[in-house]
Amino acid sequence: MNMGRLMAWIGSILLFLTGIGHGFRIADVQKMIDASVMKAPLDAILKGCWLAFSGEMIALAVIVAVASWLQKGGSIVLIAAATMIANALLLLHFMGPFVGVYVSVIVAFFFLAAGLLQIRQTA
Repeated sequence: MNMGRLMAWIGSILLFLTGIGHGFRIADVQKMIDASVMKAPLDAILKGCWLAFSGEMIALAVIVAVASWLQKGGSIVLIAAATMIANALLLLHFMGPFVGVYVSVIVAFFFLAAGLLQIRQTA
């Protein structure tokens, strides 16, 4: 396995596990909703967005893992890196520094390195 694929797989595994862990935290979100004054339909919107974001992390991890095996998959991996950078910036802007921002930056680094290595190897 070349270095680009390895970097893509490390980032994908990290993002996949993060997505699963994020999805399992829905019970904590429900507790916070119950303790707050949030009412319908905002509570349902929050839970739906929470689970959709978990699913999107898992899907992006799978897409990058598959793209890393494609001959010209480096550009797909670079697009995934850009989405992770955008994700980190949005999280940082709205929520401030926390573990989600750091994980997004780390995954973006792995995807960026993987995409650049893959493009360089196919050129």
